Amino acid sequence: MTTVHDVARDGLRSLGPEYVARWEERGSIRTRPRKTIDFEQTGYFFPADRQPLLLDESVAALGEHIKERILIQSFFKYLHDIVNLEIKEIVSACTKLLYSDLPVEIGPELKLNTYSVIIDEYYHVYIAQDLILQLREHYPDLGHFEFPTSDSQRAVTEIKARLEPRYHDVFEILANCCFETTLVRELVEFFDSKDVHPSIRYYVKDHMNDESRHYAFFLDLMKHLWARMPEDYREAIGSRLGEFVKLYLSLESEKEFNVQLLESVLGDRDRAERSITRLYSGFDVTPDLPIAQNVLRAFGKAGLLEHPAVRSSFRKIGWEIE
Repeated sequence: MTTVHDVARDGLRSLGPEYVARWEERGSIRTRPRKTIDFEQTGYFFPADRQPLLLDESVAALGEHIKERILIQSFFKYLHDIVNLEIKEIVSACTKLLYSDLPVEIGPELKLNTYSVIIDEYYHVYIAQDLILQLREHYPDLGHFEFPTSDSQRAVTEIKARLEPRYHDVFEILANCCFETTLVRELVEFFDSKDVHPSIRYYVKDHMNDESRHYAFFLDLMKHLWARMPEDYREAIGSRLGEFVKLYLSLESEKEFNVQLLESVLGDRDRAERSITRLYSGFDVTPDLPIAQNVLRAFGKAGLLEHPAVRSSFRKIGWEIE
């Protein structure tokens, strides 16, 4: 059985009692007030320079009101993705960590830390839904969209279909370790533009108060699992990690949503699809993308990139890992 002393010896501090002590002191659900939007203040609800639709000449010609509408709907998608990632994926993976019959011993301290993560994630979903309701009350005519399946969720589903069922739970946990170690700093920078509404900048920064702590937990968890799982698990899962990363980092969900959003503005589906094809032309998931570098850095720190099956999986998608 893995003990607190084993965790401390291996340097995995976020799997031991210090993690819960930090959560008790700093967790948003413990220490933060309700997030409200001050509609008296001005600013966009989504960074204008992160929405490719605004580069479309037809959209630009429609003026400021349409720009604001597009950015509000873009923020809705961001909140929707938060809800789905944190409930359907992260909480699902944490539940498997707690209750599945895994090939790695999960000690009581690690389980306690996992419960705190689940509490955080449900709280984040609560905040996201609260913000959605505030926005819909203030902007009742925004309409509704069919939000596509996220790239992260699709990546997990597709790779699980290519793995034997006995590897599914461990793969899903490792996939979520990847998600939670990818975007912490970037999301703060993403929303830190001066033209973003102050209430939204505060919300994102406050969310990252928890996510920076989760980063440490999931990085240590990835190290812990990878070092202790049987070799056949490393072979089977490692051989699929390259294609998993490529699927996860694709922008298919964003493109599908932006087709709908542009169609709602222009009233022409074919025109919207042509515009999206043009706007995203040339994009490819390559290892030099900053987000790809984050994934590789986390994999490297956790020891995954040392395994031949993992390195081979990246060669199969055309990436040479140094």
